[in-house]
Amino acid sequence: RELSEAVARLSQLREELKASIDADAESYNAVMKAYKQAKDSANGGATINAALRGATAVPLGVAERAREVAEIAEKLGPITNPNMSSDLATSIALAEAAITGALANVEINLQSLKDEAFVTETRKRAEAVKS
Repeated sequence: RELSEAVARLSQLREELKASIDADAESYNAVMKAYKQAKDSANGGATINAALRGATAVPLGVAERAREVAEIAEKLGPITNPNMSSDLATSIALAEAAITGALANVEINLQSLKDEAFVTETRKRAEAVKS
């Protein structure tokens, strides 16, 4: 039962992470568009901040999902065939790499944001993913 639940959740996470690919591209495009529009707009800063918040949310979600993938893979070790241990180790390493890359994207976006409450809350969530 535990194994089938893990497989089902991993399948769901895979679909969510695949959807994040397009969401990340869209959020990046929104940031680029906001910077271009800001040159011609009195409230350009607000437009940029809104786009950056969206561009921060996507990789933070990726990091949180990747952390869940790593945690599930760690729990699978004792209940799966020992021959799968290298596959599980690889999946954990790849999930950790995804976390590192996603959190780097989060941080670079936070550095450009002026909303200190959002920045503080997002950094707390990012720290929770690291531990």
